[in-house]
Amino acid sequence: MLDQSSKPLLDIRNLKIGATSYPPGEKPKDVQLVHGVSFTLQKGRVLGLIGESGAGKSTIGLSSMAYGRGGVRITGGEVFVNGRDILKGGPAGLRALRGKEVTYVSQSAAASFNPAKRLMEQVIEATLLHGVMGKAEAEARAVDLFRQLGLPSPETFGQRFPHQVSGGQLQRAMTAMALCPKPDLVVFDEPTSAMDFTTEAGFKERLRRFAAHKTMVIVTHRSSLID
Repeated sequence: MLDQSSKPLLDIRNLKIGATSYPPGEKPKDVQLVHGVSFTLQKGRVLGLIGESGAGKSTIGLSSMAYGRGGVRITGGEVFVNGRDILKGGPAGLRALRGKEVTYVSQSAAASFNPAKRLMEQVIEATLLHGVMGKAEAEARAVDLFRQLGLPSPETFGQRFPHQVSGGQLQRAMTAMALCPKPDLVVFDEPTSAMDFTTEAGFKERLRRFAAHKTMVIVTHRSSLID
């Protein structure tokens, strides 16, 4: 009998991703962005997607959630998470996947938070929506994650609004948001782009600690982030 633990958590097979371009004065045309990418990721491991800007790293990372930005779409291949092809799960399957089994840390944290809501409300939102835990437990977990991520005054940090914290602090708050529901896989997209050198060094060390018991995809143009 096949050992279930030997199966990859993420298994991407012959992935093809396309989009439609609209050149001025010309007819729309389909373009291929990703040409048959395949890889696997075992539970508890870290995969780095490294390349220059525009190489398709974020597009491939987001495919683990069957998501495409700005008209980008998966045109071929298979994406298996925990043994099932998420491209065949339909809208209900994707709603159950995103924010619970697979979470995402955007490089544009400032654009990812609602400016009218306090950070705590947003950090625990997916955890509550998916019924992972109750509100009190989720808030306690968020405070613990704020502390682990080196955020100031972790007990009260969540009461701030997004405009009241720095860009680097927002990126760490988004990391807390991604980790709060205890997902199987976390996709980090340039997670230190808004951090200064000292903060980045501390974050990298904390990321290594999380990597000891989390499965991660890290999208970056710098190999030093995953050394």
